[in-house]
Amino acid sequence: MRGKSGFKPFALMLALLPAMAAAATGSLAGRVAPPEPSAIELFAGAGMRDIRAHTLTPAERSRVEAALAALPALHKAVLEKRLRHLSFIDGMPGEGTGLTAPAGDTGQFDITLRASLIDESLSTFLTTKERRLFAADDSGRSVVVEATGTDALTYVLLHEATHVVDLGTGITANLASPFIAGIWEARRTLVPQLAGSAAATTAFRGGRKIAIGEAGTIYDALAQTPFVSLYATTTAQEDMAELVAWNEVRQRFGGTLTITIADAGGKTVKRYEPLNFPEVKARMAGVDDLLQQAAARF
Repeated sequence: MRGKSGFKPFALMLALLPAMAAAATGSLAGRVAPPEPSAIELFAGAGMRDIRAHTLTPAERSRVEAALAALPALHKAVLEKRLRHLSFIDGMPGEGTGLTAPAGDTGQFDITLRASLIDESLSTFLTTKERRLFAADDSGRSVVVEATGTDALTYVLLHEATHVVDLGTGITANLASPFIAGIWEARRTLVPQLAGSAAATTAFRGGRKIAIGEAGTIYDALAQTPFVSLYATTTAQEDMAELVAWNEVRQRFGGTLTITIADAGGKTVKRYEPLNFPEVKARMAGVDDLLQQAAARF
């Protein structure tokens, strides 16, 4: 519905979102489909030779439907228009997640996820993902990520759906946005002061694995940035998906996020709470307004 001026009235759009989202939930569950051959080929081309389609059991389908129902109203409304297929695959390594990719030239997107996420805790998922950044050394230290509030599937769907919201409403395309300006100069280019941070040297940004004994240096640096996770340093799009997803987990589900570095005996050496990093909190304070503005453009 549009006003006479040709623009969607902002207040009306926000009022309609809950009803649109409720209608979308059932429709989105119907988008679950086998992965596209092109997605299988892409994973296989990355060396994952055992990739194959996963057929959901009735119990798994119920979990997927619950995760879709838990998405915010804006995310469901955008996915209703922009999601072609949601697919699950077997044969992806444990640290892998999936892919959100354009569905040809349709203007829609396909989301393909590792099926084992369905039964995974968020702490297990994040710890496995984080540990890929580090190489064992004689320090005997380890990194553990503990997260509460939701499970891995709900979090990952929230993250991936935020990509579709971003692409559909142009959030990160606006380099003048206060969420982008002063942080990103381009999709993968950080502003110089952040590009020089130790937090920007991990494998997520093309760096080598870091000796686990140096993990404290990396997280000390992360705490001085606007990033809620090391993965958020990858691109502007991943930064936004991480920020929105964690803001949602924190606000709606009362979730927490803790990164602990422990010594060989399991004793805590350092502990970090990224949701309480000063610059992260400052950015999260404006996420709701950011999404309302995105809704007005949708």
